[in-house]
Amino acid sequence: MLGLGQKTAGLSIEQTGIRYVRLHRKTWEIDKKIFLPLPPGLIKENQIADGEAMLDLLKKTVKDSRIKGSEVSLSIPPSQMIVRKMVIPSTNSKQVEQLIKLEVETGLHLPFENPVYDYVETGSEEGQTHLLVVAAPRQLIQDYVDVVESAGLKVSNVEISGTALARAIMLGQGNELAETMLIHMEKSLLDVYMFHRGDPVFMRTINLYDLDSLSQAGGNDTDTEPDSGTVSKHLAPEQIVEITAEISRMLNFYQYSLHDGTTRIQDIIITGTAEHREQLYEELRQSLSDIEMHTVDFLHLKDRVSPGPEFNDYRLAIGSALMGSGGHKVNLLPREDRETVLFPYIAAALVAIWVLGVVATGAFYILNKGQISNQAERVEALRDQRSLVEQELASLNKSGLGQSERIEAIGEIKQNRENPVFILNETLGSLPKGSILRDIGYSYRSGIDLTVHVPNMAQSSEYLVNLRRLPFTADAVILNLENGMRGQKNMAPGKDFYTAVYKVKLKAGKRVKDQATDWEQEGSSHGAVK
Repeated sequence: MLGLGQKTAGLSIEQTGIRYVRLHRKTWEIDKKIFLPLPPGLIKENQIADGEAMLDLLKKTVKDSRIKGSEVSLSIPPSQMIVRKMVIPSTNSKQVEQLIKLEVETGLHLPFENPVYDYVETGSEEGQTHLLVVAAPRQLIQDYVDVVESAGLKVSNVEISGTALARAIMLGQGNELAETMLIHMEKSLLDVYMFHRGDPVFMRTINLYDLDSLSQAGGNDTDTEPDSGTVSKHLAPEQIVEITAEISRMLNFYQYSLHDGTTRIQDIIITGTAEHREQLYEELRQSLSDIEMHTVDFLHLKDRVSPGPEFNDYRLAIGSALMGSGGHKVNLLPREDRETVLFPYIAAALVAIWVLGVVATGAFYILNKGQISNQAERVEALRDQRSLVEQELASLNKSGLGQSERIEAIGEIKQNRENPVFILNETLGSLPKGSILRDIGYSYRSGIDLTVHVPNMAQSSEYLVNLRRLPFTADAVILNLENGMRGQKNMAPGKDFYTAVYKVKLKAGKRVKDQATDWEQEGSSHGAVK
C-alpha cells in the first residue's frame, strides 16, 4: 500500500477496464496486479456514464482481491482538460500560489465552472515565474474519485493518463520527452499529448468511431461495432488518412501557434496494442519522414525488472504507481478550501452572535422603557414643527409655482437624487477585517477610487468580490497590487501589509436611486440617519 512498507500502488481507469498494480519501491517488481474488464457503455468519451454499475463491479473486485483500504495513485482518461501558460510576477512560492488562485478564479477564462487545478513551474527570470496550469471540471474528477473511494480504496493523487504514461516512459524506458508528441491508442480512442522540455503543453483526444464511420460509408468491411465497444484490429485507410491529417495540424499548431516558429516536434512516440501501434508507426513514418519516430512496447522497465508481457497492459497503472519516484506530479485531487471547511463553524458563530444580539436588544428595551414617554413628547414637538412647515408651504402657494407644478418639481428632484452617504457607507462596510483605508475618491454618478492596505493578498481578492456584490456596483477591478504600505513612512513592526488600488464603476439608472432612497427612509424610521 502506498505510504506503508516498501510497496506503492497505482490504479488506472481506461476504456477497456480498470487495472491495479502494486510494485516494490526499490526493485519495481510487480507484487500484485488486478484487471477488471468493463462492459460497453460504462465509460463514454472518457467520462463515467454509469457510476453505479462501475461501483458494483469495482467493490466486488476490491473485496475479492483483499486490497480494501489500500492507498492508490489514480490515473484517469483526459476529458475537458485544459492546459494554460501563465507568468506570475513573483518568485515567492507562497505569493505564486495565491496569485495563481486569484487568476484562476477571476481572470482565467475556462470553458467550465468550478475547476480543480494544479500547476507546474517551468522556469523563472527577472522576478517572474513561468508555469503551466492544468485545469479540469471538478465534478468530472470527483465522479472518478467517488467511485474508487466508495469501493474501499483511498485516493492519494489524481492525474491524467498522459502524465502517468510519460513517467513510465521516462523512468521505465529511459527516454526523455523534450520536444515530443506522445500518441496513446486505447480501444476506440487516440490520445495525443505534446511535450515541451518534458512539460505537457497540449492534449487532444480523437474518437476512432467517428473516423471509422468514414470507412463504413466508403464501403469498407471493417468490423467495428460502436454499440459493443469493439474496433477492428487494423485501422482502415480512411482512418489513417484522417489521423495523419489531424496529427499534421497539431504539429503546425505546436510549431507556429504555441512557439511562434522557434521550435518544433522532434520525435513521435507511439504506444498501445501491438497491432494498432505498429500499423500507425509504419503509416506515419512514410508521411512524416522528417520526424524521428519509434514505438514503446513496455515489455520491461529499464534493467531493474525482468521482461514481462503484462507490463504493456499495465503501463498506465505502473506510471501512476511510480509517482513517488520522479517525473511531474500534477495532482488534480479535489480538495476543500479552508474557507469552505470553516464555513459551518463561522455560520454557527454568527447565529450565536445573532441570538445574543436579540437577547441584548430585549434587555436594553426593558431597561430603557422609561424613555418611551420622552420619545412621545418628542413626537408631539415634531408634529408642531410639521404644522409650522405646512403653514409656510401654504404661504408659498400664494406666489411662484402652482401646486401641481411644485409637486411635479419635487417628484422630479426625488427621482433624480442620489445619496452618496449610502454608497460610501456600504463601500467601507465591506472592508475585510484588519484592513486600513488609506484614501477614497468619489465621483458623482461615476465611480469610486479606493486605496486600501490589507494584511494579506487573499483579503484583496475578498474585498474585490465584496465590491462586485454591492447593489450599486456596475464593475470593480484591481488597478494595482503591491507589497508594503505605499505612502506610509513608518509601518508598525510585525505588520506586512499589501497596498491594493480599486476602481469601482457605479450603476446608472433608477435602481441605484431607489436603493439610496429606501436606505434613507429606513434610517429615518429608526429616528436617525447612518
